[in-house]
Amino acid sequence: MVKRKVFVLMLTCLLIVSSIFSQVKLVSEVGIHTEAWKTVMNDFQKETGIKATIQQFPYANYFDQLMLTFTSGRVDFDVPYISMLWYPALATAGYIYPINKLSGYEELNLEDISGIDNGWQNGNLYYIPYMNELGGIVYRTDLFNDPKEKTAFQEKYGYELAPPKTLEQYRDIAEFFYRPPELYGVTLMGQRSIFLATHFLQRLWARGGNLLDSEMKPIFNSKEGIEALQEVGEMFKYANPSAKTYVFQDALTEFTQGRSAMAEIWTTAMLYTENPETSRVVGKASFVGFPRPEELKDEKLPMLYISWGFTVSSASKNKDQALEWIKFVTDTKNEVKAAPYGNIPARFSSINDEELRAKFPWLEGFSEAMENSIPTPMVPLIPEGNAIINDYIAPAVSEYLSGSKTAERALNDAADGVYKLMKEHGYY
Repeated sequence: MVKRKVFVLMLTCLLIVSSIFSQVKLVSEVGIHTEAWKTVMNDFQKETGIKATIQQFPYANYFDQLMLTFTSGRVDFDVPYISMLWYPALATAGYIYPINKLSGYEELNLEDISGIDNGWQNGNLYYIPYMNELGGIVYRTDLFNDPKEKTAFQEKYGYELAPPKTLEQYRDIAEFFYRPPELYGVTLMGQRSIFLATHFLQRLWARGGNLLDSEMKPIFNSKEGIEALQEVGEMFKYANPSAKTYVFQDALTEFTQGRSAMAEIWTTAMLYTENPETSRVVGKASFVGFPRPEELKDEKLPMLYISWGFTVSSASKNKDQALEWIKFVTDTKNEVKAAPYGNIPARFSSINDEELRAKFPWLEGFSEAMENSIPTPMVPLIPEGNAIINDYIAPAVSEYLSGSKTAERALNDAADGVYKLMKEHGYY
């Protein structure tokens, strides 16, 4: 009897100790998709017995805070939730751990996760996407479906008004709806920044071009690149003159206030169009992937891809619990449950969920674009990636738009700079 009581007491103590130490510490920015996955943290503890805690930092200094913690050697978190663009540098430095080396990672069902190929580096998987979006066109369904507008468009251009599938259609529609100052054909982001660079990148890829070749040499100053840059300038004719100073938030505001027919932006914008407190286009917007030239409209080509997701800290003593969290939070049912709170899920099974589609009909256009494109990061996933885009591509686009350089000269100068950068860093 005494032995039985001792055994029960010891078992109780073990359970108490296990509940105290079975935990996983998460770290993240303050953002809409983080707020979404936070809604399933309590469910995680109920289902697994593992307690998840979180520390958050404002986006503006989140990356710096992460690096400060990593370099100090005083890492007190297990799962950093980060931008996909950050993980290569963290992996190269050894700060995050290969997820494929954790027992049970196969249960993540990777083939269901769009963009997962971008999470691998040097044969190891470091990054699991959670929030996925594509660059494309957000458009006003009330305008596109208006019988008077459809009739007028048909009479002027000879074909039916519909979400643009080709660059030629995109230009026509932007021209058609250009009615300043009440309405602009398209909203663009013209301030010299990574946002401006995306307008060039989308057109470069849509024409079958690329930034770098297989030897990491710049090739964006090709015929396709020159045409892409000229096309950027052409589209600004149908935008608000103030768009030359816009970044993402400015573009989002213009569109949600009903001042443009289309916005060349990414899918997150759809979440903001549905906010009745700030949007005048609630229930009047949808999404389509970025158009291609007529002759390439059926090709599977790169499209601008943005993602946030989960990694595992190399310093973590709770790597098994970290993997359990990642498996749980990225499970289809939990992605679907969290999505209405501010996330665009990464799994195909989630974005194709019938109940979620009923809440967000625009997911149909997003899913179609994701399935028929090659999700491509806006920054090459190499240490020099940010410099290539911010220090060379964005200035080149800006110089062309300002008229200080021709398209060819701007891109040639940028290519020379990138070549020197890559040579100095030992690529050739």
